[in-house]
Amino acid sequence: MGLISKSDIKSFFTITIPMIVIMLVVVEIILWKVAPVADPFAKYKNAAPLNNQYIESQFSKKVSYTFEIESDLPLMDSSTTFTTNNMGFRGDSLISPKPSNEYRIFLVGGSTTENLFIDDKLGFERQIQEKLQAENPTKTIKVYNAGKSGDASPDHLAMLGHRLVHLTPDLIILFPGINDLNRLAAGYDYLHYPVKSTEVERNWKVDLKFFLSNFQLIRRLINVMNPEEESARKAIFLSTNYKDKVKEVQSLPLESSLPEFDISIYERNTQSFIGICKSQNIDLLLLTQTFTWDSQEENNLSNSHWMVGIGDKRYPEDELAGRLGEMNQSIIDLAAKDSVNLLDLESLIPKTNAYFYDDCHFNKGGVAYSTDLISKTIQQTYFIN
Repeated sequence: MGLISKSDIKSFFTITIPMIVIMLVVVEIILWKVAPVADPFAKYKNAAPLNNQYIESQFSKKVSYTFEIESDLPLMDSSTTFTTNNMGFRGDSLISPKPSNEYRIFLVGGSTTENLFIDDKLGFERQIQEKLQAENPTKTIKVYNAGKSGDASPDHLAMLGHRLVHLTPDLIILFPGINDLNRLAAGYDYLHYPVKSTEVERNWKVDLKFFLSNFQLIRRLINVMNPEEESARKAIFLSTNYKDKVKEVQSLPLESSLPEFDISIYERNTQSFIGICKSQNIDLLLLTQTFTWDSQEENNLSNSHWMVGIGDKRYPEDELAGRLGEMNQSIIDLAAKDSVNLLDLESLIPKTNAYFYDDCHFNKGGVAYSTDLISKTIQQTYFIN
């Protein structure tokens, strides 16, 4: 009874194994169709080579995202849509060459310009365009938003010099600052020397892992046994995760002061931006960077700050506010020195939850108020005068 017969062995290879293979194939097909899991090694398989793009940071053309917004973010919709047009900007489709009757404006900046979680119908570009169009019915006003999360002065320069000047803008609005503060404090290389590729060194073990990770069943096993957790501050989900961002930052060690850094490189990049606009006969409006750190007002957002974390350390709000204030002053000084129009947005908007939902990002109230200030400045400066 305990012996395995030849027929048992034969049936194992001719019936049992084929049935297991068929079942695995069926399960794999169902998982791919019903509940596919992303490849945990995708970023290693498709590791980018050295980035030699002239514009390192940009949106693709005609992307569309719908976001679910946390319920306790002040003055924010529960669901929003973010799209880009035929050229990768927020706003209406862009016609090239520019029609003769069109007055074309581009917004340039980081996430405070981009407004990722503000719906298309309420974004900077939409509200400024509608307000200016109402005041100037004989012209066609078009406003495009080239802002992108994380972009700093090197990205603004690249976007302006390699793309925007060729799209013949009449006016550019630059809203810089906070991402340069983060980069300067983190020791970012503003001289842009090449960095080593992150591509994984290949051998037969790595090749085997990469091959097996093509299967849904194996991907689930990898995710259970060896999960890779992405920083909540860097990740962008289709559902916002600000509670996680704040919680992660509050667990970081608090430093007594910011590292020493020199803002002159930021000033030179901004001056280069001004120089390109002047040489191309493009009007420029500079904005100072808004923020909510170190606010003493009622309804401040001190419990919603997550950008006080830079790298693996947390820094005092008054230190961050002080250094960003210095950078804003440098913009004010540059504007005066080079005869560039400036709107000191930071001094005009109260640092409360009526206008912001975190360290620097506008909610619906902030977008409405800031676009009203910007539109009035543009109307007075470039149309009436």
